[in-house]
This record gives sequence, C-alpha cells and structure tokens, in this order.
Amino acid sequence: MHNVLLLGGDLRQIYLGRILSGNGFSVTVHYETGDLPCSIEDAIKINSIILCPIPFTKDQLNLFSANRLEDLGIGNILSLLTSDHILFGGNIPDYVKNYAKDNQIRCFDYMDMEDITIKNTVATAEGAIAEALLLSPGCLHQSSCLITGFGRCGRTLALKLKGLDAAVTIADRKDLNLSLASSMGFDTIALSDLSKEFKKYSFVFNTIPAKVLQENQLSFMSPDVTIIDIASAPGGVDLEFCKQKNLRAKLCPGLPGIYAPETSGEILYQAIVKCLT
Repeated sequence: MHNVLLLGGDLRQIYLGRILSGNGFSVTVHYETGDLPCSIEDAIKINSIILCPIPFTKDQLNLFSANRLEDLGIGNILSLLTSDHILFGGNIPDYVKNYAKDNQIRCFDYMDMEDITIKNTVATAEGAIAEALLLSPGCLHQSSCLITGFGRCGRTLALKLKGLDAAVTIADRKDLNLSLASSMGFDTIALSDLSKEFKKYSFVFNTIPAKVLQENQLSFMSPDVTIIDIASAPGGVDLEFCKQKNLRAKLCPGLPGIYAPETSGEILYQAIVKCLT
C-alpha cells in the first residue's frame, strides 16, 4: 500500500484524494488550514508519494493553493524530501526538477504526460465555452467565433463550438495547422492577416501562450466582442487595453479544476498509477 500526501491545489486535489482512498491508498490531504493531523514536516516523513498541484506554483516560491495556505514554501518542502520520495505536480519549475535529479528523487510532471494533456483539453474547452456564455449577453449558436492557435486545446475547442452550430475560424502561424483545420471543415486565416477581419467576430478564444492579441489587433475588434484567453500564463491577450476600451475579456486559467475537478482527478489518478507500476 502506498502512503500519499496531497499538498495545496484546487478541488482536483480533493477528488484525487477520494479516488486514491477508494482504491486502497493511504491518503493525507492538506487543502485547508488546520486539516493536517500533524506538522507538514511529519506528514512528508510518513508519506512516500507527494502529490503537488497544477500548477505547481504561481510565484516560484510557494506551492499553488486555492485557499492560500501559508506553510507550502517550496524550499522547505524540497529540503524534507529524500530519495525514498516520489514527487508529482503540474508545470514543475526547472529548478525543482534539477533539485530532484541531483538528490535522486523521482519526479513526474503531469504536463509532460501526453495522455493527461489530451484528456484535459475536453474540460478546458467546455470550461472556455461556459466562461464565454457567462461573460457575453449573446448566444454561441450561429455566432462567428475565432480561435487563435490550433494546438491540442484549439482543436478540441473548435470541435465543441462546431457542435453548437457556431461558425468557427482558425488563425495560426503554421501552414500545417491551417491545412489541418481546413481539412476538418473550419475556415482559416493566417495570424498575420487577422487585423482586417477582427470586426466580424462575436467571440474570440485565444490558446497561444504569447502576446498575440495586443493593442494593434484589439483596436480592430467589435465593441461587442467577447474574448476568452485560455493560454498558459501570462496569456496572449492585452487585458489592460481591453479594460481601457471596455472590451469584454477574461483570462481563464485552470479551467479543468474549476469546471470538471472530479473528471480531472480521475485523469490524474490513472496517470499516477501508470507511473507507479
């Protein structure tokens, strides 16, 4: 039987803990203040598997915690780990991975696991659609939607929007991605040619983790547009300019943890078991 400690994170950690417990793991969860039966030092000593959150950190100093726990300093946690521990987390910083390697600590980054990334695109796409509907006064049905980027998330999102009878256009830098999008029945446009087309879109979904929608591009958009940015931090949309121009825009990180924590927990569980066998 494995002894597992879950540290910080969002609701995904709670559901993951329940799933692990239901499958015979001995589980300790540190999600809220005062919920640990012992000190964090003792908790790490008695548990061999340490499950850290997605993302691992937002400030590079502390583990991410939706409840803003104050005892999750990364330096302190690393100092307590030994070669007997196995460390999991999402988007683990390089300095943590290097420390683990130097100290013979097995380390697995969820974001390096292709099956997790692909499965999570469904929850991300559904969450992005939910955020768009909450933010906009309009309907997605027969609306003109633009998706910037046609990677894993962009592809799943495009298919979901198409299923809602939206008219979907894909913008990307790569000809290969544009060819793939066209073969799947989507309208396409090169990212560099977008400015003159912006006014016709009611919804814009950005998936590119680089500043692709800045003042020069946003100035051409309809004042009624709704912009949802699901790219990794810091996102790809100039939200400050959107605020100045009263454009509806929102950065939406961590959508799987918000809209599908139970499903996301199951996905993580399957990946963890695979790594341990």
